[in-house]
Amino acid sequence: MIRRIGRIISEEGRTKILHCKDSLTLRIAGRENSFTRDRILTAAHVVSMIIEPAKQSLQTRLKEFGVKFMSGVYATKQAFSRQRQFVNPEFIREFYDEGVETLIKVGELETFKGMHVTAIDGMRVACENTPELIEEFGCSGSKKNACTALASVVYDVMERISYDCQIGSYSLSERALLDRHLDKLASFKDEDFLIVGDRGYPSYDLMATLIDRGFSFVLRLGENWSNIISLLSETSDTEFQYERNGKIYTIRAIKIELAEGKYEYLVTNLGRDILSIEEAKHIYHLRWEIETFYGFVKTELELENFSGKTVNAVKQEFYATMMIANICLCFINDADYAISQQDSSKRTYEHQANRRQCVGQIVPTFLESVFTNNKRKRNKLYDEVERYCERFSEPIRPGRNPQRKPPRDKKFYTNARKPALS
Repeated sequence: MIRRIGRIISEEGRTKILHCKDSLTLRIAGRENSFTRDRILTAAHVVSMIIEPAKQSLQTRLKEFGVKFMSGVYATKQAFSRQRQFVNPEFIREFYDEGVETLIKVGELETFKGMHVTAIDGMRVACENTPELIEEFGCSGSKKNACTALASVVYDVMERISYDCQIGSYSLSERALLDRHLDKLASFKDEDFLIVGDRGYPSYDLMATLIDRGFSFVLRLGENWSNIISLLSETSDTEFQYERNGKIYTIRAIKIELAEGKYEYLVTNLGRDILSIEEAKHIYHLRWEIETFYGFVKTELELENFSGKTVNAVKQEFYATMMIANICLCFINDADYAISQQDSSKRTYEHQANRRQCVGQIVPTFLESVFTNNKRKRNKLYDEVERYCERFSEPIRPGRNPQRKPPRDKKFYTNARKPALS
């Protein structure tokens, strides 16, 4: 049976948008009287426009939005930019957090021996070089002149949804954002998480922290961990102990052969009775799904194509993109399951829903459902988008290894494409 979680969290998001005017967290400090008078741009309109990915110029989006949902009347981009500055970014984040809570509560999510397999990794987010953004996020690049924020996500690599997102200064370490993630994951008291991290994360302090806080982990070691790698010269699986703050911790080290003469080294606090070497290899291999997710939010949802140049605008759209990503992925996951149940005898490869086609259908449907009061009509909208996602599939071709392009040296979304200033 298909879960149809996409429509469930869409309905919750719709309700929150329609009643956002009454929220105590909607407005920034000092602007408690905003959105109290009747205007063309209501609080629900402004929040909906923030949530919509910025794939067109802001004025074009406002015009189309006005034609569809405001009886043909539309606001100017200056008016929208002014009104959005009164919206607290943490209110937009609430959409994301409440959607995650619903996913965990009713999603019947796939786990590994009762644990959610979650990858954690950092991501650079390119921003405009305005003084306000540079002061908030800092810069990257050889000349330290490219405004860049550091983001991090907790991503379920089996269910392909995210559980937490953080954004902060580029000067922060990925470990600092990881600490924030742990606080969030700890709030899901009845859930167990298996954290998978790349070679930039392992440290004796981190492993001690994860064990003390009740988290399981599989972390990849870098080549500088020669003292532990040397223990695996004669074996593929061994245990070692170390002391931190007067406590003794027992850690398991695993050597995995990738190719002839090439190895990968992992550490975990899970015993052999829970995690075999092959299972550890498979779980770490799944970590790549978070890289795919970052590609999805940057290309399909255009995360870095911010429609504003203020800190408020960047944080609003970052949280909004993560919320929309989860809604899209829920619809896509449901479609993938439906496609897998279809007769595949005439197919050369397995198929999955076409991500780009799905996003182009899901986002407009969500916004339309927000302002559709008739529940039967909303269900019809959800039925149509679900059938659409199931219909447009694409083959999964295994073993593809395209040559990587060299990293870009400037923002992909140039000023010529910027939807607006705000």
